[in-house]
Amino acid sequence: MVRVPGSPLLSILLVAVTIMIFVVDTFTDLDVAIAVMYVVVVLLSASVWRRRGVILTTIACLMLTLIAYGVIHASIFSGPASGRLVVSLAAIGITAFLALSGQAATEDLLAREDALRRSEGFLAGTQRISKTGSFSLGAPDGAMCWSVEAARIFGYPSEVEPSMELVLERVLPEDRAQVRAAMDQAMRCDGKVDVRHRVRTLDGKLKHLHVLAHPTYDKAGHCEYLGAVMDVTAAVQAEQALHESQVQLAHVTRVTMLGELAASIAHEVNQPLAAIATNGEASLRWLNRREPNLDEARAAIASLLEASARATEVIRRIRALARRSDPNHQPLDVNSVAQEAASLVQRELGSHSVSLRLELAPDLPLVRGDRVQLLQVLINLLMNAMQAMDGVSGGSATLTLRTTLDADGSVQCHVADTGPGIAPDHLPRLFEAFFSTKDNGMGMGLPICRSIIETHGGRIWARSSVGAGATLSFALPVMDSTNAQDGQQDQAEAA
Repeated sequence: MVRVPGSPLLSILLVAVTIMIFVVDTFTDLDVAIAVMYVVVVLLSASVWRRRGVILTTIACLMLTLIAYGVIHASIFSGPASGRLVVSLAAIGITAFLALSGQAATEDLLAREDALRRSEGFLAGTQRISKTGSFSLGAPDGAMCWSVEAARIFGYPSEVEPSMELVLERVLPEDRAQVRAAMDQAMRCDGKVDVRHRVRTLDGKLKHLHVLAHPTYDKAGHCEYLGAVMDVTAAVQAEQALHESQVQLAHVTRVTMLGELAASIAHEVNQPLAAIATNGEASLRWLNRREPNLDEARAAIASLLEASARATEVIRRIRALARRSDPNHQPLDVNSVAQEAASLVQRELGSHSVSLRLELAPDLPLVRGDRVQLLQVLINLLMNAMQAMDGVSGGSATLTLRTTLDADGSVQCHVADTGPGIAPDHLPRLFEAFFSTKDNGMGMGLPICRSIIETHGGRIWARSSVGAGATLSFALPVMDSTNAQDGQQDQAEAA
C-alpha cells in the first residue's frame, strides 16, 4: 500500500483493525453483518493513504469478506447470510466510492489553496518589485482595503486599517485639494480616477504617486472602485534629470551658435556704437558754436539715445542666448521672433552669398513659448540652410523664411533653401541624435530643435526633393482666445 508520510502508527492500527474484523467475521457465530465494519477501515484509509492505497484497501476488504463467507457457508447455503454478504459488499463499495470522491475533492481544494498562496506570493512580490499597490474603495461609505505594498507606499504598517483620512495625512498640503477632489469624485461614482500627487512619509521621504481607479458594480448596483497606486518617484527624478541635461545641452548649443555668429553680432553692435559716436560729436559741435544751436543738439542727442537703446537691445538678446536658464513660456508673436532671428544672421548671409526673403503672414495669433528657445530653433534652421547652399553658384542661393496660419489653427514657420536637397535615405533620420549630413557635424542641432518644439506642444518635420532644395518646418499651437487677449495686454504693457 502507498502510505501518506508521517502516519506509520495509523497504518499499523488499520491493519490490526482489518485483521480483527476478519477474525470476528470468520470464527464467531454472530448473526449480524460483521463485514460492514470494513467501511470504517475504508474511511480511515482515505485519511492515511493516497488513492492507490484506498483502492487496495477496498479490494482487500472485499476479498476478506468473501473469504469469511466461504469459510463459514461453503457447504451450507444460507439466504440470510447471503443477504448480509451482499449488504456488506455494497456498503464497502459505496464507502470506497465516497471516500475516493472526498479525497479527490480535498486534494483539489488543497491544490487550489496552494495555488492561491503562490499567486498571492507572486502578486506581493511583483507589487514590491514594481512599487505598485492595489486598493478598493466603496462608494458612498468610503470603506477601504489595500494591499501590503499600498500600505508600505504610504508609510503605514500592513495591519493598519486604511481610510481616506490616513491617505490625506501623508499628502503634501499643496496637493490635498486635488486628492480630495478625486475622493469626492469616487464617492459620487463619477467615472475613472486618474490623479498624480506627492506624499511625505514619517521618515521624511518625498514620494511621487500616480493613482488610477475604475468603478465596478455588483448585481445589486453597489459601486466599488478598484485601483492601483504606483510609486513613480524614480521616473519623476529621471525625468527631472533628463530635463536638466536637455537644458544644459541646449545652453551649450546656443553658446556654440553664438561663436558661429560672432561676426554678425559684432557688425550689429558696431552699427549703433558708431551712430552713438557720430551723434555725440555732432552734439558737441552744435553746442560749441559761437551761438549754440540747441535744436540741432537736441536732435543729435535724441538720435544718440535711440542708437544706445538699439545697442542695449542687441546686448540683451546676446545675453539671453548665452544665459543658462529654465524655459519661460510667455505669449509670443512668431513674426517678431522670425524678424529677430533674421537680423542676427545678416552678416552670415553676406559671407555665404545668400539672399534672405521674409514672407510673414500678417495678423498671426499668439503662441505660448520661450522666446530664446524658439529663436535658437530658427537660427539653427537658418544656419543649416545657409551651409547647405555653400556649393550653389552665386546669385541663385536664396533662403526663404515664411510664416503661415494652418487650416488646423496652428502657426507654422518654414525655412526653405535652394540647395541640393536631402537624400531620401537621410530624410527619416534627420532628427535623430548624433546623425548629421555634414562631415564635421555633431548631429545635435536638429534633435535639440525637435525637443524644443515638442516641449512647446508642436511638431517639426522636413521635406526635400533631390536637386530642388529642402524645407524644414515647425508648427506651434495657438493660444486660446482668453489667453491670447491676456497676452496681447501683457505685450502692450511691456511696450
